Amino acid sequence: MKITEWFLKKIRKKEIEQEEQEVQMEETVLQEEESVVPQETVTFKKQKVDMDNSEERNQYVRNCCEQMVEASNETENAKLEYNLVTAYLNDMQMIEEMPEDTKVAVNSTVRKILSLNDERKGLQKTVSKITDMQYWFAENHEEEIPDVLKRMVENEKYREILKSDMRHLENEKAAQNIRKRDIVQEQQNLKGMSVIAFATLIAAIVLIGAFQMIFEAEVQIAYFVSMFAAVLITAGLFMKLKNADYELKYTELCLNKAIGLLNHTKIKYVNITNALEYSYEKYNVKNAYELNFIWENYMKERDERDRYQRASDDLEFYNEQLVKQLTEYGIQDASVWPSQVNAIIDNKEMVEIRHRLIVRRQKIRRQLEYNKQIMEEAKQEISELVEKHKEYAPEILDIVNSVEAI
Repeated sequence: MKITEWFLKKIRKKEIEQEEQEVQMEETVLQEEESVVPQETVTFKKQKVDMDNSEERNQYVRNCCEQMVEASNETENAKLEYNLVTAYLNDMQMIEEMPEDTKVAVNSTVRKILSLNDERKGLQKTVSKITDMQYWFAENHEEEIPDVLKRMVENEKYREILKSDMRHLENEKAAQNIRKRDIVQEQQNLKGMSVIAFATLIAAIVLIGAFQMIFEAEVQIAYFVSMFAAVLITAGLFMKLKNADYELKYTELCLNKAIGLLNHTKIKYVNITNALEYSYEKYNVKNAYELNFIWENYMKERDERDRYQRASDDLEFYNEQLVKQLTEYGIQDASVWPSQVNAIIDNKEMVEIRHRLIVRRQKIRRQLEYNKQIMEEAKQEISELVEKHKEYAPEILDIVNSVEAI
């Protein structure tokens, strides 16, 4: 009988402690009206146990005790969460009731935070026109790219000039070759004309001689005319050949000059092309236009990243300032408000948050009631076992003590 009384006193002591904690917790609850939600079905069920069977008896008592311990642990965790939610609701009420001067200062900080958040979101939406690899490369060659880009543009322009000069010199070379061929053909024609003129002169002399022999006529004038004509033709052909020879030498001189300039220009073209190809390979671009595109977009994106970083730094500063302002005002958990600053100035959003918290607290309250019922039924079951089977009371109490000690 004494053992039973001791066990009942021990259980009653725990119940009193639990009730005191619940009363203390309820004193902090806000007085808002909450809807009634049906209670979950308690899972604790009595089992048919052969109390004369030591193994079944001990296992049953241990199961009851373990359910009490588990329910007690769940209750402690739920109480902590309940207190947090209640404190959060208290903070919300304090924020809504803060003095006008404090509200003005806090709202000013909140608007700065919202503005910085919008700025960061806008910067995050910016689509990059260059790859991360291109950005990284431009960042690592930031000091040299402007000079390289300027030199690359100049070299590309110079290469185009050289290409144009080569086309002009190729045309000049072709023109001089055609002129040379025409002069050579003209010289051959003049030589042919010389042969014809000489043959004609010989034929004329033979005819004049034959005419003199046959007709015994005076032919001195004919000889004179023939010789004079021969001299004139010979002088004309000589001058033509001389002029053609001069033109041929001049044409060959111009041709050699064009070939020399073309070769020199080709060397410059090859060198400038090799230099450009090396630059293209080094900076992984196809031309100066692409490098300029990467550079301009890198500069733009770099500025945007700098703006984003400045906005992030400012946001961190104002978040800390908001936490400080709320803490000084007496808000218990000020660190959660920077993530939901809009609720501070938007009553509708504050109401929605409060509703969600009330629903959470209702669920916690149901959990507390559920675990309380589990503990009460388990305690009642053990008490009944002790009352009905006093002969096993010491053994039952030993099991209870062993489970509580774990």
